[in-house]
Amino acid sequence: RESADHRCLEGTREAPLERIMKWALGSDNSSSGLYHVHGVAGSGKSSMASTVCERLETRKILAGSFFCKRDIPEQRDPNRVLPSLSYTLALRHGAYGACVMLALKDEPDITSRSIEQQLKVLFRDPLAELARSKERSKTFVFAIDALDECGDDDSRPRLADVLCQIAALTDWLKVFVTSRPINELMQKFSPTVTQTLSVDLNNTDAENDIKLYTRSSL
Repeated sequence: RESADHRCLEGTREAPLERIMKWALGSDNSSSGLYHVHGVAGSGKSSMASTVCERLETRKILAGSFFCKRDIPEQRDPNRVLPSLSYTLALRHGAYGACVMLALKDEPDITSRSIEQQLKVLFRDPLAELARSKERSKTFVFAIDALDECGDDDSRPRLADVLCQIAALTDWLKVFVTSRPINELMQKFSPTVTQTLSVDLNNTDAENDIKLYTRSSL
């Protein structure tokens, strides 16, 4: 998790943040399980991700978060993303956690497996088992920041594809992602390819945000 210092300045980015929370809470009538916010470096993606995490946590629906950083080995390793998210969701959802524990008896070294195998063991099989048991769940949301800083040109689009699959496995588990608008991610998160909501931060009206920031700074 990021510190409070990385959150959006109070009163800024309210319009996109409100849209994200409506999507997370299911009050926007969207069928999309994945919300992708993209923008160039310095556009405030990480601040927005930190604020979204705080608001999701306040609502008790944050399933887990992963803030990717290219200069920190543990936070740029794509093989750590799914185990980390699965662990935090298991702490919040007891029935899911029990299913994962059973799956890990046969796959104790899951962190060394491919992300596709991690998807099967940590999410696809446990969620299928929950569906068979008719276990009901409230909505939970994963948050992944700066996906463009994770992995390499081969693993990064594979991880993006896996996140899309997680978002489509069940209607109660959603995925929020931020990244720079690099081609391989824009293709994976294209609304024409998957049921994804995609928002460009650089196309949002920031005039009021700039005024608030200037007043705060001065």
